Amino acid sequence: MLKFALDTSSLSWVMGVALLLGFSAPAHAKSPVTVTQLVSLDPNVGELPESITTDGDGHVYFSLFNGQIRALLPDGSSSTIATVPLPTGGVMTGIKVGPDGLIYTTTSSFSVDQPAAGVWRTDPDTGIVEQFTTLDPSGFPNDMAFEDDGSFFVTDPFLGLLYHIDANGTATVALADALLRGNPGDQAFPTHEFGVDGIAWDHSKQNLYVGVIDSGRIVRIPYRCHHLGQPQVVVESPQLKGIDGIALDRSGTIYAAVNTQNLIATVDQRGHVSVYAQSSLFDSPSGVAFGTAHGDKKTAYVTSFAINSVLSGALPHPAILSIPVPVPGADLD
Repeated sequence: MLKFALDTSSLSWVMGVALLLGFSAPAHAKSPVTVTQLVSLDPNVGELPESITTDGDGHVYFSLFNGQIRALLPDGSSSTIATVPLPTGGVMTGIKVGPDGLIYTTTSSFSVDQPAAGVWRTDPDTGIVEQFTTLDPSGFPNDMAFEDDGSFFVTDPFLGLLYHIDANGTATVALADALLRGNPGDQAFPTHEFGVDGIAWDHSKQNLYVGVIDSGRIVRIPYRCHHLGQPQVVVESPQLKGIDGIALDRSGTIYAAVNTQNLIATVDQRGHVSVYAQSSLFDSPSGVAFGTAHGDKKTAYVTSFAINSVLSGALPHPAILSIPVPVPGADLD
């Protein structure tokens, strides 16, 4: 548990400045991209939001490191849907809604002596949680991307690979490639090397895109007839070092939460990288998801994970944020 001793007036001043300076102009834009704080979270009780997702009905869900699954409510508050019973040393990472309408979350740990690697499944209506599958305890399963038949791919940045998990929970290694591995000689985070992490489909669902944290690399993986093809580098850039969650809009533009640089970047179809949004409100942004509700499709939701502030001993500001986007997200229904 985190402990902080803060003067109340100083904290109020810091928060006030953050709200006033909650937007800044990206390098390529003519006007600022407004960053809005929707939910402020408490790091003292493990409320660090690692990932965020939306479903076809307009719901917005996010995962907390402490195992809680939260739903974002229309009034800007959040409610706890369920709590995954994390084993000792375990943390919750990715979150996605499957074609069955159930919420899937990944759990991990930083030690093989405290195994927690796996996928859990939660019914959002009843809050009933069950473990769906277990994975290699030396890994760190993170993000997910679903196929139409209910099977899905899971990234593992520690092991540098993609799992495929079928509708029965059976896991196999779908792709292990040098392009997906972390770089222990040039890590983005001090704790461990991190390889493939964020994963998302394009609008046609003919390609998977993944981000590789340490290298700042985005890789495209062709997908035909339930098989993955040869991975291809789209871009590798210092501007993307520390890349975490990603999402694609309908035009094929990739939105990337660049965790260690406190910004949202975009990558166009030619591989050109731009800074889309920077803000004092960003504190280790780790997840990005497009709104799906009527009137919400030109909104992207972002998790401020605050993990780097926690690791460095700085004052963390975990939160759920939103930014406007010009094109709706890829329709994967």
